[in-house]
Order: sequence, then structure tokens, then C-alpha cells
Amino acid sequence: MSLFKSICQEIFSIKNKADRKIVTFLGIKLKFLNKKYLGETLKAVKIQDSYDLTELENAEKLIVFLVPSKGKISGGIMSIYSICEMSRELNPDSLCLISTHPGKLTYASNEEFENSENIYRWEQIVNHAKNVKEMILHIPEYYVKYFCIDSVPSDISFLKSIDSLQINIMNQNIELMPMPVELGDIYKLTDNITQSIAHDKYATQEICDKWNMPAHLFSCNLRLRPDKYFYKNKEKIIMYSPDKNLNKVFVLSKLREKLPDFEFIEISGMKFDEFQDAVAKAFLTVTFGEGFDGYFIIPSKLGSLGMGVYNENFFPDKSWLDLGNVFKNYDDMIENIADRILYLYENNDEYEKLSAINREKHDELYNPDKYKENLRRFYMKDYDFVPKKES
Repeated sequence: MSLFKSICQEIFSIKNKADRKIVTFLGIKLKFLNKKYLGETLKAVKIQDSYDLTELENAEKLIVFLVPSKGKISGGIMSIYSICEMSRELNPDSLCLISTHPGKLTYASNEEFENSENIYRWEQIVNHAKNVKEMILHIPEYYVKYFCIDSVPSDISFLKSIDSLQINIMNQNIELMPMPVELGDIYKLTDNITQSIAHDKYATQEICDKWNMPAHLFSCNLRLRPDKYFYKNKEKIIMYSPDKNLNKVFVLSKLREKLPDFEFIEISGMKFDEFQDAVAKAFLTVTFGEGFDGYFIIPSKLGSLGMGVYNENFFPDKSWLDLGNVFKNYDDMIENIADRILYLYENNDEYEKLSAINREKHDELYNPDKYKENLRRFYMKDYDFVPKKES
């Protein structure tokens, strides 16, 4: 980079974020909302203002799930919708709602996957839930340390006025869970803090004691339609996840070199039905994310196969390394993935057998009855783990 260009960037720069544009001039930062999200918010507010809020105004028991104000589809977001739906069934005396984060952006509905939720904005709950005496507020782990920062004084006053307030941190990704020292602000709202856990691997007494709060396994409920998307005849297509990963370019380069007859498609901009259809038709899906994620799990549930790298934070145990679709590290994947795919393509019986084994292992973990019972026990405060007295 030339000295002149470097100096210019010090004086003036533009950074495009997902929801805003940041312009820096002579050290002064100006933030502008992304027009796409601002336009959606303006439309959403009109729809939200048309909601009949009588039930919210009369509610004495409230269960609220916070979701991001931008980005409508991910495994974590879909699981929140599913948990809200089941919570409503298990708590008929409570009003269960989904709300976008505190802040300027919002949306009124989510068309990216099948659901029937009206989405509220946080301001509506604060301004209208005046009779609430008991409230459980579910906050995703990545956002919990910012919740108090984004909240205005009236938000804080509202929460502190509730007789019984429980804040549940939805620990869906242990790598995004804030350290205990980062959670001080949330304890200013209530001492009743819990964490729900999405993965069996870190649903442990150790995690409970580290954060010194009750911990309970929620797991997840996969909202799939294998009867609609199960294709026996696979196309020579390899799907891959949109995750940012330094190893991604090397893996894809090796695959394109050794599998010139295959088409490679990044999973991006798809609604969930489109995603299921594409993955079910494809021969294989490669995840570059946390490993034991939807890009790895869902394909076998639809009669296809996912491949990923073992991540000890998410895979339930090392038995998954014995399967032919899990690599011990990225060096292993780069070296062997192409040959593994060729072998499975030429040996269809082995491919179907491996897909079935994955499906059986997933079914053991994600049992709908077990999932419902886990949620029932959470709302009964029968937690899997409580902090040891000496913690």
C-alpha cells in the first residue's frame, strides 16, 4: 500500500456493517443505518402498531424471547422460534412472545422458514406489559452483555418493577458465551439468572459451577420435512456453509481440483425450505462452522450426508471421529476429503450406510419427547445442574 493511500485511509474511511455504514473523517465517526434494514423497520413498526395488545396489557405472566434485529435465519434463531412455540404449549397461563433486541431496528414477521409468530419490538413490551408480575426473559448468549448497554432507563425501570424476574441466558454456542466477569450488569436487574444449553457436550456440572448459575439442557427440535425433501437419486453437487474460515479456500481448492465433475454451491440467501431441498438433492454438504451444526446434522436427516471437522466443544463425544464423515482437524480434511467423497460416490451402499448411522446417532440426541420434557422441567425449575455450595 502506498504512503499516500495509507494517509488517505487515516483521514477518511468507510466501513459497511450488516446494519449500518460507519464513515470516519479526521477521527470523527458517523454512523448511518443500512437503508435495507431501516426500510424494513419502518414497514414493521406500522404492522406492529396494528397488533391487538390487549392480551399483553392484561398479562400477569410473561415469557419473552429476544432475537436479533437483523438476520432472520440460522440454527440458533430457528431453535428460539421452536422453543417459544413449545413454551406456549407448556405454559398456558403465560403469554409467550418473540421480540427483537432493544434498539432502532425491528421486523414484524420471519418468512425465511415456516412459523406463525408475530414479532414484537422491545419498546412495545416495556410500554404495554404494565400488569406483569412474573417474567422470564430469554436472551441469546452473544447479546446478553450488551442488553443493559442497549436498554434505555425506562427499560431498566420496567424490569426492576417486576415482582419475579428471571433472566435465562440461552447458551447455544459455548464459544460465544460471555465470561462470568462480563455479566455483572445483568445481575443489577435480578439475582435469578439461569442458563439453558443447546448441546449435550457442555451441559455439565463444570459449566454450571464456572458461571455459578443453574444450567439446564434444552437441546433443539429440528423442524424438518424428510417426507417432502428425501431424494434417493443424488446430483453431483457439493453444498458448503457460508461460514468464514481460513481453511475454507484450501479445502474447496482441493475439492475442485480432484472433483472437476462436481458443482459447488455455497449455502447463501436460501429460505429454509429451499435449503432443505438443495441439501437433500446434493451428494454432500461440507460445514466450515462449529462442526456439529445444522450444515452437518440436517443432511443425513434428509437422506444425504454432511462432513465436518471435529470440534470438542460441540461434538457429544469422540465416537464421531470413527465415522467416515468427520475429520480430526483441517489438515486431515484438506488431505483426505476429496478421496473420501470419491470413495462414497463410487460405493453407494457405503454412502447410504454412513448416512443412516449419522441419522440414528442424531435421533438419539434429538428426541422430540426428550426435548419437550427438558423444557417442561426447566419451567418447573427442576434444573439439570445447580451450583455447588462451595462455588
